[in-house]
Amino acid sequence: MPVSSADTTRPDDSTRFLGQALSRLRWATVSALLLLTLLQPIIGRFGMPSWSLLLLFAAYNGLCQWLQISWPALHSFPRQAILDLPAAGLVYFFSARPGGPAFVLIVLAVVCAAVSLSPRGTLLYTVAAGVMVVAIAPTLPMWSPTAGHAHELGARLVALALIGVGSTILARHMSLEQAAARASRDEAEHLAELDRLRASFVETISHDLQTPLAAMRASLGLLDASAGGRLQMEERDLLDSARRNNQYLGLLIDDLLALNQLEAGTLHLDHQLLDLRNVIIDALGIMHPLLENKGQTLEVDLPATPVRVKGDARRLGQAVTDLLHNAHRHTPPGTHVTVCARQLTTEVRLSVSDNGPGIAAADVEAVFRRFHRLAVHSSGSGLGLAIARELVDRHAGRIWAESRPGQGAVFHIALPCASEEALRDAEIADR
Repeated sequence: MPVSSADTTRPDDSTRFLGQALSRLRWATVSALLLLTLLQPIIGRFGMPSWSLLLLFAAYNGLCQWLQISWPALHSFPRQAILDLPAAGLVYFFSARPGGPAFVLIVLAVVCAAVSLSPRGTLLYTVAAGVMVVAIAPTLPMWSPTAGHAHELGARLVALALIGVGSTILARHMSLEQAAARASRDEAEHLAELDRLRASFVETISHDLQTPLAAMRASLGLLDASAGGRLQMEERDLLDSARRNNQYLGLLIDDLLALNQLEAGTLHLDHQLLDLRNVIIDALGIMHPLLENKGQTLEVDLPATPVRVKGDARRLGQAVTDLLHNAHRHTPPGTHVTVCARQLTTEVRLSVSDNGPGIAAADVEAVFRRFHRLAVHSSGSGLGLAIARELVDRHAGRIWAESRPGQGAVFHIALPCASEEALRDAEIADR
């Protein structure tokens, strides 16, 4: 991939990798040519053996690397590519062997230029290399203007052109892929930053809304306590409606906060030994006014003995409330909602059922996805059941639905029973 001079002042990972790759390629090529000339010595101009010329080129290569290490400001891939061509041309000239091992150094210079220069610069570089080869060829002792030598020179020029053009295309392709990867990375970082800002905004707004909401709830309670008996029927209905909407808004804010904390990985559970019946009763206290206002009857079937589980009472209560709110929202007025809890051998089973319209088979599992809605125009955020599943999963439990269209729906929560050790510790603490 072409590297501009601006990139050399800020060597990133790709620049370092490119520098290392080019260095290894150059040293591997010089070492292979040196070994070849040692095995089959060739005498060049003025009696100079080819291996000595390759040693001089190796010294030039080492000097360039030393300068780059000692003075990083001098580090420039294009600058070295420009110096490579005359250096390789001198070695080729003194080798006095048309198309011999030293010719590979010119090919090496073209390849290094392809990954250092722009595509246009590489093509001009390849043309310059071809012109230099044509200029040197007549001066080589083993070259004569015969048809055979002219064909060999033409073949070398064609090979050099193919290598230059091919390397340019490959480098351009790699450059485009790098640009696309960089654009994708920048876009991902931008989206991540937007998501972070969105999460921060939701958390801030949700927390800010809780304060006036709590104040409103307290004010409505005081109003009901002080003047509830003197209110007319219409005024009582308005007060009850305000309290119900206050509760509904509180549910939405709790869901938004929980979702934000789940996505950010900051949701912490306070696991304690608790009686699940108390959790259910608290959730019923929140939802009962909404169910009653819609004319939905509520039946509760809880064991007479404590139902012991270990978990976070607030979060489990939120999961139960979400199930009740789902039954309230998706069933018409006059329907029947039942809450049942049972202590089994290894788990506690909680069920919330209704006799509403039910759920299609294709949606039984989909209802637990975020923002999924059973109807295009249905109300609600589409978060309640998704959050309930996340919270139950955090308690090592299971949540699922059973339903048939027209026959209502049943949502189950299964939680592990409290361990014997936790029960013994609780008994000791109560003594």
